[in-house]
Amino acid sequence: MTATLTERYIEATVRRLPATAQDDVRRELEASIADAVEARIEQGESPAEAEHAALTELGDPAVLASGFADRPLHLIGPRFYLSWMRLMKILLWTLPPLAAVGGAIGHAVTGAGFGTVFAEAIVLAISVAVHTAFWTTLIFAVIERTGAELPSMWTVDQLPEVPEKEGGWTDAIASLVFLALAAGAFVWDALRGFVWTGEAWIPALSAELWPWWMAALFVIMAAEAVFVVIRAKRRRWTTALVMWRIVLATLVVSWSATVLGRGIVLNTDVVQLLAERGVGSDVLGILAILLAAAIFAGAVWSVVVAAAGTRRDR
Repeated sequence: MTATLTERYIEATVRRLPATAQDDVRRELEASIADAVEARIEQGESPAEAEHAALTELGDPAVLASGFADRPLHLIGPRFYLSWMRLMKILLWTLPPLAAVGGAIGHAVTGAGFGTVFAEAIVLAISVAVHTAFWTTLIFAVIERTGAELPSMWTVDQLPEVPEKEGGWTDAIASLVFLALAAGAFVWDALRGFVWTGEAWIPALSAELWPWWMAALFVIMAAEAVFVVIRAKRRRWTTALVMWRIVLATLVVSWSATVLGRGIVLNTDVVQLLAERGVGSDVLGILAILLAAAIFAGAVWSVVVAAAGTRRDR
């Protein structure tokens, strides 16, 4: 004998419940569905149409069963969501970068090339981020379903100060002065040098950077100067400014990674001078990796600040 829609619906609901509750829920559903069907028939619907509409109105049997069993259908509910989010932010901002730097230093000490060191650091950072997110979420999901309580991670002392309006002319002037000093330092190094050999001053940077690599850097710096002026005039973040920031950050990271990867940052005479004083290529490799990580972190942070500013200003 073919089961009716009502029988199929009730069975799909009660089979998700503990055995001790199934009979009571079955009788409750049979009565409520029968009343709903009868009411629709009295309004002129056919028995088949009334049954179909009544069951549709009740909704998904899985959702109905979760209500009877008082079981959550979410992974992390509102009770623990903020605690989970705050902890995830702390862990993801600390563990993957630390793992990447540690892994990079470890591979650099073994004599691996820059490309290998960089790739292994990125892979390690991604792996740590995935494991951190998975296990943290799993722990909170277990806590959610066992009914345990967590101490609140928020206190009144964590209330932030009311932020001052950022991006004004004071910040712009400071940025422009820094860019001008940096550009002047590059030119001075090329013309006069910054490293004393004991007999003469020599450039710290490689001659291979001139003219094209340094010209590209000066273009990026000029674009940054225009950016900070426009930002100061508008005094608020816009989508166009965020996109500009992303492009500038990408250019800075690409330029830095390329010159570091090619090993054309330091003057060969400076490298030789450092070697004579006990600073080997392995130490320089580690310093290059740390510098690349710092530049990458700074670029990412500038984009995060821009995106957060856009959201706040809106």
